[in-house]
Amino acid sequence: MFKPQFTYTNSLINHLTLIERLYGQLISEKLIPSLSLKLSEENQILATHYSTSIEGNPLSQREVTNILLGDAIPTNKSELEVKNYFQALNHISVEVKKHKSLSIKLALDLHRLVMHRIDAKQPGLFRNQKVIVGHRGAIGLVVKHDPPFHKAPLIRASLEELFNYINQPSDLNPFIQAGILHHQVAYIHPFTDGNGRVTRLLTAYYLLLHGYEVTKYFILDDYYDIDRLEYSDKLHTADTGSKTEWLEYFLEGISFSLKAALERIKDVTERRIEAIKGDKRVLVSHREEDVLQIVLELKQVKTSDVVKHLQVSRQQAQSLLHNLVDKDILIKLGKTKASWYQLKRKTE
Repeated sequence: MFKPQFTYTNSLINHLTLIERLYGQLISEKLIPSLSLKLSEENQILATHYSTSIEGNPLSQREVTNILLGDAIPTNKSELEVKNYFQALNHISVEVKKHKSLSIKLALDLHRLVMHRIDAKQPGLFRNQKVIVGHRGAIGLVVKHDPPFHKAPLIRASLEELFNYINQPSDLNPFIQAGILHHQVAYIHPFTDGNGRVTRLLTAYYLLLHGYEVTKYFILDDYYDIDRLEYSDKLHTADTGSKTEWLEYFLEGISFSLKAALERIKDVTERRIEAIKGDKRVLVSHREEDVLQIVLELKQVKTSDVVKHLQVSRQQAQSLLHNLVDKDILIKLGKTKASWYQLKRKTE
């Protein structure tokens, strides 16, 4: 029976505490729908870039963005890897809404999507041959990992045992469970190629299943891409016993990704607000920025819209709107209770 070993170190506990605080801060950000959608799209593109980059894909972030947002048909393996991973991300976003537990079918479906039209042996099937994980060094082949099973039935059985364990109700923090899942899938190494991408997709799916909005608010792959060798080394520290060192690294990566996500939200928000302010560079308060986000979304707003979205009194809403009119950013149209506000055009 699968039973992971690890120790609750101070580092582990501190990372868990930080993660919950950062994630709470992240979901408390009140983003208007259009801004939330833009952030989600950017995160999916970033996740695609970083996860494929970890595996050696040479495309830059800009090239990945152009491929995913354009209509061009992929013409080489690198472009196919990017398109395929993006499709797999969309797949888990759809599947998780069905509240399905981790399964063999999901793992095989993800591998089939990741390896679609790429020269791989048996996409969507477990390997049935021996493979080793390593790299070429100055002294020849350096073996880092020899997976425990090399026959498809044994690989299937091992993954089923893992998924049964992960799917059981547990008192463990979901991020601990996600780290255990991440390592164990990589350790089993069920496919001839695409193992890293499928592992990270399954990890993301598990967190989505437990209410953590991966890809919508934050991504998992950016930290690993900073130092791919360290990622590999830390992963393999858990191969022969305790998973503590790997889990500390895994949680450190989650913290890093959450901090980066908060910075992206700040950057996206400031870019939108700056576009409104233009050359005037007037001082706009945080609450007034919230009003401007509502105006960007609704095009025209009434006092009641601000009351509803910001949960403030009518007097506070009127004050915020009047301030933005005084700063020459909004224009008031209509009279008395029927009046509404919209962005002031440069010619007005």
